[in-house]
Amino acid sequence: MATLLDGVNAVLKRVTLVNSDNAILTDLTDSSRQSYIDTAVQVWNEAVDELYAITSQAKPNELVETTITLVDQDRDYVLPADLVQIHWPLVDETNGHYITEYPGGYGQLFKDQLFPSNYTGLPHRGAIRPTDGQLYVDFIPQAEEAGRVYTLRYDKDLELTLATDAFPFKDVVFRALTPAVAEMWKREKNNREHSPRLIKKHMALAAKLLNQNQQNDSWLPLTTSS
Repeated sequence: MATLLDGVNAVLKRVTLVNSDNAILTDLTDSSRQSYIDTAVQVWNEAVDELYAITSQAKPNELVETTITLVDQDRDYVLPADLVQIHWPLVDETNGHYITEYPGGYGQLFKDQLFPSNYTGLPHRGAIRPTDGQLYVDFIPQAEEAGRVYTLRYDKDLELTLATDAFPFKDVVFRALTPAVAEMWKREKNNREHSPRLIKKHMALAAKLLNQNQQNDSWLPLTTSS
């Protein structure tokens, strides 16, 4: 599948900033063209967001990992700002222990603990506290539990930032979307003349192709090698 670098080069070609006399980019850093590159990265991400917003498809998320370290007397922990959804359980790989999702979520955990300060020791379950988005565990770690490290796997919002980041759709959708992104680039960069009609036309085509590809993938039979 096409990468963000492919997308940036495709846009800069269409706006004539890349040609045979001005070599294509091999990464996303170029001192003489950095502002053009940054704008292309920006509009590609905006176009991907808009594409999924106008189709029936959910925008794919990216699975990543981080860690949560228990702290003495601390039962709430800051979660990553880009978190969309936690993949429970959290795993202490050193001690073979899990923190699973609390049945009923934070609301039920709050109701079940009339005297929350009485619950001390190793946490077994947790929930996201809706008031601040932090992870709230069912037991307050003490000195004995402090320092335990749990691996947290979660979905984050898909954002294309690296040259090697792949677009979350097939190349046929990428090709259809490229003219729209080039016009969006013109709109953003120094208010250059652009065509709103062309943006709308190619965005609609890309959306149609995205839906068609998703439908085809759902019914094509699986093939196995002999």
